Amino acid sequence: MRRFSKRIITYPLLILAGVVILVEEALWHLSGVIALLGKLPLFHALEDWIRRVPPWGALALFGIPSVCLAPIKFLALYWMAGGHPILGIGTILTAKVAGTAVVARLFQLTQPQLLTIPWFRWTYDHFMRLRAAAYGLWWGSAVGRLWRRIRERNRGWIRRRWDAIRLKTRTK
Repeated sequence: MRRFSKRIITYPLLILAGVVILVEEALWHLSGVIALLGKLPLFHALEDWIRRVPPWGALALFGIPSVCLAPIKFLALYWMAGGHPILGIGTILTAKVAGTAVVARLFQLTQPQLLTIPWFRWTYDHFMRLRAAAYGLWWGSAVGRLWRRIRERNRGWIRRRWDAIRLKTRTK
């Protein structure tokens, strides 16, 4: 009975974890936008400094986005309480996207230092195993098969639309 109930609880939680991880990873790809800022001289010097920070300093850097975004989130709550829910929700979503992009870039810059901290390495390894299990369950499920079918059917959709636009706008 215990094994059965564990299985009933585990699979929905892994699917939920897969969805959360999928959304977070999509947001992590925004770190490329932050990386573009790294080409500017001021940001390039800042990124070089971040790469040289010792492990515990690198870990402390992860608190900066949270501290900077907390007042913005309180402002969003104030707006929602004041009768502006769209503005408040938009602010929270914008803060989430920006904060995730900054944290992702910080992680990319400091990963070698962070992985020298034993408990961080242990947590990272376990998280990556959870991620693999959630993705395996997600992509092996009916939802994953449906997603692959939709993706295959729409492969090249953007390219076909772009070609159609180019064809229509060509001068004769």
